[in-house]
Amino acid sequence: MADLRVTDTQGYLLYREVEPVQPYPRIDPQQPYDEKPRTQDQAREKKDTHLRRRFVAMRHLIDRLKEFGQLERINYSTLVNNLGNIGVAHADKELFELLQAHQVPDSGLNHLAAQIRPLIVAPDIGFGPPLEVEQNVLPYFSRGLSAVQLRYLHLELLPGQEGPVLVDAIARDGSFRCATRRLRVEFHPQVKTQYDCALVIDIRIIVAVGEMDEDKRRAILFERFPGVFALYTDKQISLSI
Repeated sequence: MADLRVTDTQGYLLYREVEPVQPYPRIDPQQPYDEKPRTQDQAREKKDTHLRRRFVAMRHLIDRLKEFGQLERINYSTLVNNLGNIGVAHADKELFELLQAHQVPDSGLNHLAAQIRPLIVAPDIGFGPPLEVEQNVLPYFSRGLSAVQLRYLHLELLPGQEGPVLVDAIARDGSFRCATRRLRVEFHPQVKTQYDCALVIDIRIIVAVGEMDEDKRRAILFERFPGVFALYTDKQISLSI
């Protein structure tokens, strides 16, 4: 019978693959070691979670507004045109009613209208402070959105066009503010050392709601017609409607 002998070295080489694997050296021995490597699914889940954090309030608003009517996407030129028309409609009614209630005479109202009229073509649209419930312009309120305002800034009322209420308020307090649900109007003297001069007027009208992400990309939504809601988003934003 043949003598079959396996040396210790040969036996070791034959079963080398079952040797215990030596751990890699650690850069920070205090850092806990994750025995489970991150899978592709886990990495994708983390990325999707990050994306879902963008425009959370706007997504929630869109989901709820589907119960109230129809939603449609619009481009930027349509947004500017529509919001400009909304702002002018509120200025024609609420603004002048508010100023009349504070005894601004017709000469002052006409002077303001003449300054606003040329601004209708290219209105100044900007994000304002966080939207409050009492300022909401939509059938549903979603916390976390901002007021989107149409702004008419650095207008003026000439001496004699302001009326007694504004004259007394400026003389007493140095400025005056009044508001409705959509409108904010601020009056300041053109020259700070006196009050018998032209008044500078800043008018802000809430026309839509919006949200902005960390990259300054915007999503803006408003009621275009009764029961029809329009959504504008900057490039590379996909919000399902």
